Amino acid sequence: MKNSNSQKIIMPIMKFVNMKGIIALKDGMLSILPLTVVGSIFLIIGQIPFEGFNNAVANIFGADWTEPFMQVHAGTFAIMGLISCFSIGYSYAKNSGVEPLPAGVLSLSSFFITLRSSYIPAEGEPIGDALSKVWFGGQGIIGAIIIGLTVGAIYTVFIKRKIVIKMPEQVPQAISKQFEAMTPAFAIFLLSMIVYIVSKAISNGGTFIEMIYDVIQVPLQGLTGSLPGAIGIAFFISFLWWFGVHGQSVVNGIVTALLLSNLDANKALLAAGDLSLENGAHIVTQQFLDSFLLISGSGITFGLVVAMLFAAKSQQYKALGKVASLPALFNVNEPIVFGFPVVMNPVMFIPFMLVPVISAILVYGAIAIGFMTPFAGVTLPWSTPAIISGLMVAGWQGAVVQILILAISTIVYYPFFRVQDKIAYDNEQASSQTEAA
Repeated sequence: MKNSNSQKIIMPIMKFVNMKGIIALKDGMLSILPLTVVGSIFLIIGQIPFEGFNNAVANIFGADWTEPFMQVHAGTFAIMGLISCFSIGYSYAKNSGVEPLPAGVLSLSSFFITLRSSYIPAEGEPIGDALSKVWFGGQGIIGAIIIGLTVGAIYTVFIKRKIVIKMPEQVPQAISKQFEAMTPAFAIFLLSMIVYIVSKAISNGGTFIEMIYDVIQVPLQGLTGSLPGAIGIAFFISFLWWFGVHGQSVVNGIVTALLLSNLDANKALLAAGDLSLENGAHIVTQQFLDSFLLISGSGITFGLVVAMLFAAKSQQYKALGKVASLPALFNVNEPIVFGFPVVMNPVMFIPFMLVPVISAILVYGAIAIGFMTPFAGVTLPWSTPAIISGLMVAGWQGAVVQILILAISTIVYYPFFRVQDKIAYDNEQASSQTEAA
């Protein structure tokens, strides 16, 4: 009965996780990771908040010494929407088993077709043959995702159903593949043009990307940036993992674009010297997830590792604690999730859900009351060890909050571990007596 109920829950989850669009979204968003991580480092160097240091460097290299660093940011973090559009279309086609490069190229073309063909400054006349770069980054990322998925799907249908220009076998494959892309390209460009016309008509001269930003992205950013949104992210990562589904991967695929958009908005405030909640800074960003909700792994199982190392009576958990301790330092806890196990273990359900939720509330509150400033600095790989990541993304305050989270993890997990450890110990004793007999 229990397995039947579990299957009823897990089947629709797995169906959703294995959808082509979700897989393409996850794979496509991974491609912008180097841009966001490394690009943010250059931004921080160009925006070091110490006036004395800045003046000293300016005396040596000139007043515009930060300009090259901001240029790197402009070519990395600031174009993540543009790159994600290409990579999502590419990933969709690749996962569908067709030639992926044309899908990425067509996605990029469609993205530009839907944009304005001129730049409209705050004052003065429109400037022809100029584009507003703001839509290449976080503000345009949801529109870019929609375009990438749509183009990838249309291209795949045309190729799979052989609605293509077929070249003779003597023609080299590299050339033949490009001719195959012409028919879907015509359909995609025509659709993009229609979208451009309709968007312009119904939004009084606006564009598709701008409409998506106003109607979908802004509300979603507000939702993910709220306390309920933070709690939901923390809960569903653990909830999916408890059923054996890679919760971090699934939730990341859905919210990464929004969290990076929140971070992009914070970086713009930092560059303007206005980074504060009063000026609209977002609390929940990618650092919130990677550096505070995933320390020691999904479910923040640090406390479970500590309990196994120092309080286990059973040989099983003494051994597992030693094996799991090193991966846990780098936020990898699959040995615990599957080896303890946490998956489908009713004893571990409550702490596995509760600790990340408490962490989300704690971090959100720390920023809301001003103990920590909103995140706008460096983004780190999720595998960066605790304390180090806290120091790098939020200073000593971040490290203090992480230490508190790890302490809470130890306190919450310990009584549940005692129950599980007693079961394992009793089983070992019974097994020993049976062998002796």
